[in-house]
Amino acid sequence: MCGIRTDHQGGARRRRNGGPMSANVVGSSPRRVGGIGRVTGAQEYLADIRLANVLHVKLVRLDCARARILSIDGIAAMRVRGVRLVITAADLPQPVPRFGPKFRDRPILAVGETKYHGEPVAAVAAETRDAAEEAARLVHVEYEVLDGGVFGVAGALDPASPLVQDPAIRPNDPLAGTNTLHEHDFGWGDVDVAPADLIVENTYSFPMVTHFTIEPHGFMAAPDGDGIAMWSSIQHPYLLQKTIAELLDLPLAKVRVFAPDPGGGFGGKQIPKYEPLLAFMALRTGRPVRLVLTLAETFQAVRRAATEVRFRTGFLSDGTMAFQDVEANFLIGAYADIADRVVAKASYLACGPYRVPAVRIKARTLLSHTTPS
Repeated sequence: MCGIRTDHQGGARRRRNGGPMSANVVGSSPRRVGGIGRVTGAQEYLADIRLANVLHVKLVRLDCARARILSIDGIAAMRVRGVRLVITAADLPQPVPRFGPKFRDRPILAVGETKYHGEPVAAVAAETRDAAEEAARLVHVEYEVLDGGVFGVAGALDPASPLVQDPAIRPNDPLAGTNTLHEHDFGWGDVDVAPADLIVENTYSFPMVTHFTIEPHGFMAAPDGDGIAMWSSIQHPYLLQKTIAELLDLPLAKVRVFAPDPGGGFGGKQIPKYEPLLAFMALRTGRPVRLVLTLAETFQAVRRAATEVRFRTGFLSDGTMAFQDVEANFLIGAYADIADRVVAKASYLACGPYRVPAVRIKARTLLSHTTPS
């Protein structure tokens, strides 16, 4: 690596004098990257990128969290001037492809039943954004609102609650008949026999929250020879490349991903969301397609998990800890997304930096009829 440094924009460049890099970092000022472009407005975010001949996409959603889809009629929508495509799950390869970084549980469009408020059941592509919005309102969806649903930790743990996911998409999973996606167990020692002079027990909870980035989620796709090109505000472009290649059965080299500055992410833009849908729409129309979510749509696209955590901590009379007993339940939404990894990472360090001779941590990843987190 002598004489080479990696530039922020991705290229490896030699130092101007051709000499070795200085190791004197402590006490020096770090180079500020991107500041000038942001404050002058020169920074180009995805929503600023304009592709020629692009079609505008609008999603069709139901105003309920859980519904059985009976039929979808796009005839009236197709009559709107400028509309080029109305796509539903029935127009996709069958069975509808699913994707996800750890569990491939998320369909490109809702299949048979919506699992959370705002899950897309169809999408429209049109010459203008106004035409796409008008057509989306004209897509007629016949559906039956289903009673019940899982909207909290207690409901997710209740064996009488309806299942969020079909057990068929969780083969060889002993928990497939429950709303527990995964259980994590960490610890050492024996909490049950650890002596303690004082035990403090409390339950802490916090709700789902939105990441609320300044720049909205945005996606574009375009046919690219015998492959496809993707533009996304995603934080992990190589994961997107792999996901699209697998869904379209393409070599990685046939999927090009452009990931401009996301304009804030905070973890909410890590994982593919609607990029697979736009890829299929681009290939179906043979034209570039574009979707930039509104703020309301962003709220329906991704959240952080809600959590309830019970802590039992045993202390000895000299002030040292005798044990920590932790039960953490994370309500992650209808699909796994990246949430199960968050559950694991948030839980195995639950005891903090303290010396504790006996620890038991039980963390659950719970499915719910809410926005994936």
